[in-house]
Amino acid sequence: MSVKPLITSELLFAYFAGRATALQKQMIEEWVEEDGDNEEFFYACMHEWEVKHLQYSADTNAAVARFYDSIQNQNHFDLQPELEQRNSLETKKSRGWQKWLIAASVLFVLQFGAWLMRDAILYKSYTTSNGEVNSVILMDGSQVALNENSSLRVPRFGFGELSRNVRLRGEARFSVVHTPDDKKFIVFTDSAFQVEVLGTEFNLSARESGAKVVLQEGKVKVLYQGTPEQDSTPLIMAPGDIVALNKNHKELQVKKVLHPQNYSAWQHGRLVFDNTSLHEIKDLLQDNYGLTVEVKGEDLLKKTVSGSFRANNVNELLYAFSEIMNINVVRQDSLVIFVN
Repeated sequence: MSVKPLITSELLFAYFAGRATALQKQMIEEWVEEDGDNEEFFYACMHEWEVKHLQYSADTNAAVARFYDSIQNQNHFDLQPELEQRNSLETKKSRGWQKWLIAASVLFVLQFGAWLMRDAILYKSYTTSNGEVNSVILMDGSQVALNENSSLRVPRFGFGELSRNVRLRGEARFSVVHTPDDKKFIVFTDSAFQVEVLGTEFNLSARESGAKVVLQEGKVKVLYQGTPEQDSTPLIMAPGDIVALNKNHKELQVKKVLHPQNYSAWQHGRLVFDNTSLHEIKDLLQDNYGLTVEVKGEDLLKKTVSGSFRANNVNELLYAFSEIMNINVVRQDSLVIFVN
């Protein structure tokens, strides 16, 4: 018989601070889903942790005390009696306005601090850096694998019950579970389209160089917000379909491939290329690894590469491109130069 893990407030605090290990994260997320009391304890600890780690906390008592000290210090000035008598009424009115102003200022600071923290309170963000891939299990049981240099924002409250809306920047593979009430799972991007599903598996890339959806199983609806002249009818994808949008957001390109799973091979540490041009490789290096890429010679951009291989780091990847495509690759810190 398996022993249930002991989840303490100290472990949850480490989880909220981002110091939990991958195993601890998975253990906590499974523990939350087991019982409603676990979820209640989880959010109670979250509230306690966020109260102790506010980005800004206004000390209203100190502010008011400093204000009254400044008023009292004004009484030490040696003013002429006739000036005091003449300006007595105006001074009282001015002090009254100052009290209201300081109160309004303190209220504004409190509201502004809450506004700055609203995203951290309402949403949970998962991020990966260059060379990092991470897997996430959402509250509804759906699984998301984040590729390098990507982020996923998920609502902290009501996800799976009120809605299943997330926002992706970068690239991820989604394995979405179907719910008894047929609740839609919607992925928003900074691109011109969003993806709507019920239960399916697909790879979505939303990078600066463009956006692309590759459907592996199930059915996906792509909602495209194009120009007024273009047809905005939702596009229904079938397994093996690819819908791509260039970085200028001008038109959708739809095609079918035999092996859609190759487009998410990155989650297993593999890279698969099928007549991939150096122009596409340039975008990949810039989007996934944050490199600046220069290509010396327009003819090089038309060179293509095909094959599947592993690369433990970007230097191994650059070396593979150099050998396979028979070109010179020069790297200077974050700058990469391709030249004949």
